[in-house]
Amino acid sequence: MGENGINISTVRKNDFRLKIIVYAVSIVLVFVAMSPFITLLIEFTGFRTDNPTRVLKIIPKRIKQLGEFFSTRVVLGFINSVIVTVSSTILNVYFSALTAHAITSYNWKLKKIFSNFILALMMIPSIVATAGFVQLAYKFHLNNTLIVFILPSIASPVSVVFMRLYLESVYSKELIESARLDGAGEFRIFNQIILPILKPAIATQAIFAMASSWNDAFLPVVLLLKQTKMTLPVVLRLNYALGESIIPMFVSTVPLVIAFLFLSKHIVEGVQLGSVKM
Repeated sequence: MGENGINISTVRKNDFRLKIIVYAVSIVLVFVAMSPFITLLIEFTGFRTDNPTRVLKIIPKRIKQLGEFFSTRVVLGFINSVIVTVSSTILNVYFSALTAHAITSYNWKLKKIFSNFILALMMIPSIVATAGFVQLAYKFHLNNTLIVFILPSIASPVSVVFMRLYLESVYSKELIESARLDGAGEFRIFNQIILPILKPAIATQAIFAMASSWNDAFLPVVLLLKQTKMTLPVVLRLNYALGESIIPMFVSTVPLVIAFLFLSKHIVEGVQLGSVKM
């Protein structure tokens, strides 16, 4: 009895120490991850430890600059980025979910080969295909258009694999068969049954696709030469070169932060289930 009491006490102490370590490491990681945004926020508010009241003078100035922001050329880049990001994200998650559903729910020839082909595509660095993609864009006169950044998002091997793994873990053949017996068509089954089931995986991949599209500055620099078609990252580079305000940088960060806060619950849930399945 005494030995059991000692063992329980030892386990509790070890558990308490482990929790302290986990919390400490988590706090450090959160601080490291948030430090760029915290630095940006400090710079935006003008906060100084030696002069805290300086914030009261800087904030009205920043608000005025925010108002001026929406009357400059930067707002056009902001709108272009919103169009590209929203469209590409929707296409990414929808067609990735549709492909994952086709692989999981149906038995068809070359299914295994197709799945392995998608896995193989994940191993190819994106930079390898960039040269060919740029050549095709110029060949078909898609440069200086936003569609060239939207259509390729339909094919996303990483999103397909992630959603397939998630769908396999929650898939219910009986539910699908019941819907078919009730007369539901295949697209209705997908839109009204599969998509709600995939909600956590969709939220997870949506934030990843959104961040990737919103922050992409390489291809737009190569393919966009007209100022009216430039996305926000390209315009920001021009602003930095001209020494303009940090307002564009702050505005470009806010949408991603809002999206992450809105989808964070589903992101954590989806990543945990996906990693366990892997």
